[in-house]
Amino acid sequence: MKGYGEYEELIVARLENTEWNVAPLPLTSTLNTVQPRPLVYVIFTGSTFDDTPNLGDFAEDEALNFEVYITARTRTSKGGVFEVADEVIERLLKWQLPDATRKIKLHSFGYVDGVQNNWQYVLKFGFPRVRVMREEAEEHVPIKKITNIII
Repeated sequence: MKGYGEYEELIVARLENTEWNVAPLPLTSTLNTVQPRPLVYVIFTGSTFDDTPNLGDFAEDEALNFEVYITARTRTSKGGVFEVADEVIERLLKWQLPDATRKIKLHSFGYVDGVQNNWQYVLKFGFPRVRVMREEAEEHVPIKKITNIII
């Protein structure tokens, strides 16, 4: 089963493009700096768990949630936020990641911030998977002595 960071890496690879820079969201914020090319950042934002009644205690449905931050100098012209967002949406729609039980579902796209030709928008999306509990090795205690008592 893929880890959360591995999913981020798969999504970054899916969105890579020569027209903009794509990466997982960095630890230090570069969202407020003006860049010559659009920036596309991917981040895993969390998940929710639901019981899966037909699988008992061995698995749970897990809905994974991600965000893609898009930063560009313009909103509407070539290389602007909206053009990049349209391309990102096209690449994510109808794509099913490994271990996912369904294709990606888009949740929302909206404005985050915009100051001095530095526009920032976020696309929220997710997909479900079934998290299966790992089998734990049973601890075996070897029998060292057998005593037979007759009463």
